[in-house]
Amino acid sequence: MNKTKIRRSLPDRIFNAFNLIVLGLIGLIAVLPYINMLAVSLSSSGPVDSGMVSFLPIELTFENYKTVFLDKSILKSIGVSALMTVVGTALSLLLTVMFAYPLSREEFKLRKFCNIMILIVFIFNAPIIPWYLTMRAYGLYDNFWALIVPSVLSTYNIIIVRSFFTEVSPALIDAAKVDGCGEMRTLMQIILPISKAVMATVGLMYGVGYWNSYTTPLYLINERSLYTLQLRIKSIVLDSNAIESMNLVSTGTSTQALKMTAIIVAAVPVLCVYPFLQKHFVKGIMMGAVKG
Repeated sequence: MNKTKIRRSLPDRIFNAFNLIVLGLIGLIAVLPYINMLAVSLSSSGPVDSGMVSFLPIELTFENYKTVFLDKSILKSIGVSALMTVVGTALSLLLTVMFAYPLSREEFKLRKFCNIMILIVFIFNAPIIPWYLTMRAYGLYDNFWALIVPSVLSTYNIIIVRSFFTEVSPALIDAAKVDGCGEMRTLMQIILPISKAVMATVGLMYGVGYWNSYTTPLYLINERSLYTLQLRIKSIVLDSNAIESMNLVSTGTSTQALKMTAIIVAAVPVLCVYPFLQKHFVKGIMMGAVKG
């Protein structure tokens, strides 16, 4: 099959080159801090403390990572964050699908009312103090479910999934009904198998949201055994006692290097997962945004 080569005009080529340069510079600016943090985390304490490290490690060492991963409090926090992310993402996906599917069906009598309520919640966020008091009144304080329940549903994600479900051909659903499928079977065997892109998109957004969650644990978690990785990093960056507890004197690890190492450890899981879901992410956003 012959491929037809599209000839672009000079203004189009200039415009594309300009876009590539601008986007490339923006991407470089965004990634430079991570390169610097990585270089600092892989450098020995002398060059780090003297401010010699920029974008390449000096006196390469993995002692900083050894110190981080041998610290039981950090390992505990990684476990809490990982469990919160897995359980929270699975529960959020389930509830989002169960919420969005009826809203995509015209025969659902409360469809208009529910869509209006979702739009109101999407635009107006609850004030912090009433939200905090409500969470505590329902027992969501200093326990594992306080990390998940307050963030279990996102109105933005519901709108994306609902919009995608609305685009599914009614003829496909009617054919399933003719074959004797009920609503649940239609959803599980017909709708979801063709919704992998939007599910990957929403799942990635939920997963990243749980993994990076900071304000919710900050307000609702006081028990150190339930500290997420983000809270633990906050204590390492701001609390000198937390740093001293990691035996820095005996290992010769730089305080600044340890802070950068902890931040890199928190960022790596998302950076590893995103490339595998990128194509689904872009496709899901495009397909889910066809209708509002």
